[in-house]
Amino acid sequence: MSNGYTGKILKVDLTTGEIGTLDSSRYEEFGGGYGMGAAIFWDLAVAPGRWNLTDPYDPRNVLPIMVGPLAGTGVPGAGRTSVCGLSPETYPTAEFWRCNFGGRFGNMLKHAGWDGVVVTGRADRPVWINIINDRVKIEDAKELWGLDTWETQDRITRMVGGHTRFGEEWQEIGGAPGTAPPQVLCIGPVGETRSRLAALVTGSGVSARVGAFGAVFGAKNLKAVSVAGTGAVGVADPGAIVEARLHQMRAAREAPGALEPGAGAACCMPCLRADRRRSNYYGGETMCADQGWLFGASAPQAADLASEALIKYGLSSWSAHFHAFKVDIPGAPPIFKGKVPTDSGLGWYLETLHEQGVLGPGGKIDSAPLPVGQWGDLNFRLALLEAIARRQGIGDALAEGCCRAAERWGRLEEDRESGALRLPAWGSTSHWTMPWVEWAYAYILGAGDPAWHGFMAPVGTPAEGVSIEQSLEALAKKTVPYTGDIFMFNYAWKGEEAWKTGIYSPHKARQVAWSRHYSSFWNESMAFCEMFLPELRGDSPDIEIQYYRAVTGKPDSFADTMRTGQKIWTLERAIRVMHGRTRAKEDFFPYMYRPGASGMAVYGGVPIYENGKWRHDAAPDMHLDREGVDDFKTHFYALEGWDKENGWPTRRTLEEFGLKRVADTLAAKGRLGT
Repeated sequence: MSNGYTGKILKVDLTTGEIGTLDSSRYEEFGGGYGMGAAIFWDLAVAPGRWNLTDPYDPRNVLPIMVGPLAGTGVPGAGRTSVCGLSPETYPTAEFWRCNFGGRFGNMLKHAGWDGVVVTGRADRPVWINIINDRVKIEDAKELWGLDTWETQDRITRMVGGHTRFGEEWQEIGGAPGTAPPQVLCIGPVGETRSRLAALVTGSGVSARVGAFGAVFGAKNLKAVSVAGTGAVGVADPGAIVEARLHQMRAAREAPGALEPGAGAACCMPCLRADRRRSNYYGGETMCADQGWLFGASAPQAADLASEALIKYGLSSWSAHFHAFKVDIPGAPPIFKGKVPTDSGLGWYLETLHEQGVLGPGGKIDSAPLPVGQWGDLNFRLALLEAIARRQGIGDALAEGCCRAAERWGRLEEDRESGALRLPAWGSTSHWTMPWVEWAYAYILGAGDPAWHGFMAPVGTPAEGVSIEQSLEALAKKTVPYTGDIFMFNYAWKGEEAWKTGIYSPHKARQVAWSRHYSSFWNESMAFCEMFLPELRGDSPDIEIQYYRAVTGKPDSFADTMRTGQKIWTLERAIRVMHGRTRAKEDFFPYMYRPGASGMAVYGGVPIYENGKWRHDAAPDMHLDREGVDDFKTHFYALEGWDKENGWPTRRTLEEFGLKRVADTLAAKGRLGT
């Protein structure tokens, strides 16, 4: 058993009731967390070749729920949990997708002695998985089915033990003493009816929102996974962890905009940002879990109640986004009325259809039972949740997501073309897209919500005594192995410069590749919160390596970890190729190619190099060129070692990563890059 790892992964087959284990060392080459999860998905769902990877509700859809080696060791921000599998959310095809969530579930899983839980099959009745250290049982969930996420956690906690506020008293769970209640990952009524908007929820509202894996739980008749652990995780150098943590705590306290200490039990453990202050699952969540749902609410109290209802029902606030801000964009299509939403989703779409006179009483689309026009009111939010959860009236279509609802109403192509369906790619609601085009490109490549703020920090200004170029040169020193290329950070999008050094150039391909490789290893597999290491300045990436070596004892360099990140990204690509991904399918929705594509540069603009000079620019009118995007794909595929015809990994690339078995499977299916 290696330092940082428990040595075993729990495997639960809900069809047969079989409970077994996988050896963690078999997958350690993929780092941990998502890297391990992707490799397990390949071995159990793809390589056997027993299904065509099209139906996310098929019992053969494998759902790895994984944690990284830094979880449970005291490393701040590294206790996140990764989930991956075939997603019900994506459109028009069910894509291999991934997401992660914070809170305390991941640390508890490690303390129970597991590096992850892999769920396969489908139960013939509602069940939940009860993990108490090395004791695992599939329990009957008949009395839990129909309960909301808070009721579910409360009921399971009473059954397992430890029904106490965190840290207030000792109790015995599984024959060992502890002060923490079990951690429960569960679904609400939205997941039970297999809505493609369903999230997985734990604690007060920490959720896996991307990918609709709550619907996969529902399809498997799985209500919850509960874990209680009283063990520990071995590390190579405990003192080095403490030293690195103290150093980072001082830096975090001195950083601009730092939050005051005092994170509640809903916070990831441990967290230096203190951005989740609830003590238990009663009281709601206050951070990003519900922001997209709250924007536009008419009163703060009503907004809080709407947020709590969203969490209880188990709806993804990201998929059900109501627009955040609207900004003036020159030349935006008429449907935007000059005001473009920075974020959009179900709420934007419904309101737009209502304004067009299409949706509502007497309209082409019957809005019952929704009180349309009352978008900011609590009663509208509650009616929408109930309609989706019970699939009542318009809720039955909305439960399938915006694109499938539009298809059912015969409006798909019309609303894609007009911009009413404002989704960048794969039918998924956007987080950021432009002017940070590395986010936009990540969407078409299949990264789900890229959740990557690494390049969004303001660069220097003459007033600060640091030029833009000097700031970018310092940044470029950190982007191993592409050090020294400052044009990676050029967001020029018009004219010759866009193709030469800007957003369609080989330089931009390097930036996108670097962010995907970093994210694959550090954010997804080591499970570092990406808001915890938000920008490549200060100690990053040195602090990551300090923690990694202190926990694992491995001498890997930062370049080595980036190579592992590329290996994970390449395996992820191979999985997508196996279910039909090609170059032709990697395209944006039409609005991305017109004015109005961009949102708002809230971080002070992006660096743009034109006419031999650098400048800051918010670039509100930025939009993409189809030929330029096509050229970008050619550059990116070449950089990654994928063929330019289809974007498929070549044998040489796969074998350089030790993935010969993957190359052989792709070749047998006629999907190996040439």
